[in-house]
Order: sequence, then structure tokens, then C-alpha cells
Amino acid sequence: MEGRIIILGEHREGRLKKTSWEAIGLGRKLSAELGKEVCLALVGSEIDGLAREVSGRSGLEVVVLSNDYCRHYTPEAYCEALAEFAGTEHPYLVLLGHTYQTMDFAPRLAAMLDRGLIPNCVDYRCEAGQLVWVRQVFNGKLNLEVSPKGEPPCLVSLQQGAFPASEEDLGAPPQVVRRRIGVAEGALRRKLLEVMEAVQTRVDLSQAEIIVAGGRGLGSKEKFQLILDLAEALGAGVGASRPVTDGGWLPKEHQIGSSGQTVTPRLYIACGISGAIQHLVGMSNSGCIVAINKDPYAPIFQVADYGIVGDVFQVVPKLIEIAREIRS
Repeated sequence: MEGRIIILGEHREGRLKKTSWEAIGLGRKLSAELGKEVCLALVGSEIDGLAREVSGRSGLEVVVLSNDYCRHYTPEAYCEALAEFAGTEHPYLVLLGHTYQTMDFAPRLAAMLDRGLIPNCVDYRCEAGQLVWVRQVFNGKLNLEVSPKGEPPCLVSLQQGAFPASEEDLGAPPQVVRRRIGVAEGALRRKLLEVMEAVQTRVDLSQAEIIVAGGRGLGSKEKFQLILDLAEALGAGVGASRPVTDGGWLPKEHQIGSSGQTVTPRLYIACGISGAIQHLVGMSNSGCIVAINKDPYAPIFQVADYGIVGDVFQVVPKLIEIAREIRS
């Protein structure tokens, strides 16, 4: 019998990741369309506080799958816990954000359940009661439509930024169900020894509210300083198209697009970026897109909310002046 839609929540240091809030947003939408109940599953140990917070904000029932071996993430422990839960729950669909952790354990979990996994989806449609998922291939040049075969559940991971996050706080009474999950020590093949944080020398673009991005149209590394000045004036993160990072104007970590980061800021300002499809797939779901380009036929204008046809070296200095005046 087909059951609920289950969202697998990813958390770290007592906080639910943004990709999981995006999965919650889609899960609630699918619940309304398909008439299915939806719940969130959290794997871990001593995470009741997080479960109550997420349940109250989202209005969903949160199932805590608890085991001491799940205190720290390992793919074996997570898969053992989730496979046991799915075996008793018989879900209709399993949703999760597409992250490094997801792709570490999700294929293994799908194999344990003998079910399919459709990764990195950017859209969907409902056709005669059947969900058809859309994922991009060949660096975003083609959309591939995938419909799962066989009995449910199918596991579906969602590309970061492809679906709106569930941001409203419903203030609902928490609904938390605790399940003690058995994980055999013999099933664990690895053990966490230490977590080493990389030194952060930049704004985390995945969390930035404002991003100013520059492209080949800036002309040179020296002239790209204009983008850095605008970002500083706005208190924004700095992004770039691939030609900029390939040319060594900025480190690779600033690249936005199919081979870089996917971002969803409230405001995205694209300066001197023509708008190749590889770049668009990384930023087209931003809240508001402002494009500045001297070519009126540049593809970036097709996704922009506001377009300025002009020379970036004339337009951007005026924006810097206005931004500094407002912030002062």
C-alpha cells in the first residue's frame, strides 16, 4: 500500500540545511496535489530540540530515527536506519536535497531498498497521477524527463535552488515521533575520527542574500576590480562566469553555473555576462535578477527581471555611488 511522502532532512550543528527546507517546500506542494501526507525524517542522536523547531516551523510531523551510532554521519549507519524506517513505513516517495552527503549514501540506500534513484532534479510534472521528473544533462544543454518504474518508493534528490524553500514559520504545535533504530556495530565499516573545517576566506555563495557576478565583458583581471567594489558597497558575495575563473581573475570557488555553484540569492546582479546556458542553470532561480550588458540580444536578458543595456564601466560606478550613499 502506498504511504506518505517522506523527506530526509540533512542537518549539521543543530540546524537543518537549506536544501532540506527546499525539499519541505516541494513536499508540501506535492502533498496538496496528490492528496498524500508528508513527514520529515531526521537521523541522529540527541536532536529532539532540532526536531521540535523544524516541526513547529514547517507544520510537519518529524520522525526522529535515533541511534548512538548515528551521532555522526556515516553512510552505513544512515542507510541501516533509513532502510529499517522505509521497510516499516512503505512510503510513496522519498525526497532529499542533492548534496555531497546525499550522493554518498542515497545510491546505497536505493540499492538496499531495491528501488530507483533519480538524482539532481530541477522540475517535475504530474501526468495521469504519475510523477515525471526533469533533470539536466550535458551541462544543462538538455532536459531529461524520467518517470520511475516499478513499485514505490522512488528516491528523488533535488538540485539546490531549483525549488522554493519553505520559509514561513507556521508556529504550529510540534509533532515529534521518536523511533529507536537498531544499527548493528558489525554493519559499520568506517568511523569518524575528526572533523576538519576548511578555512573560509570568502562569502558562502550558497547562503548569500546578494551576489554580484562578473563575466568576460569586464575585459581583464584589473578591470574586474569594479565588480569587487560593487559587491563591497552592497555587502554582497562575488560570483563569476567560467571564463573569469578559467582566466585566473578569481579562484574557481567563485564560479556559478553547471560546473560551479548553484545559487538562489534574493538579488543577483550580472555584469558583463552574456548568459550561456551553463551559467544560467546556476542562477536562474534567484529572487530578482538584474542584468547589465551592452548587447541587447544577450541571452541573460531572457531570465532577467530588470535589464540595463549599457557599458558596465559607465553603469556600475553609478550603482556603487548609489549603494554607498544608501548604506551610509
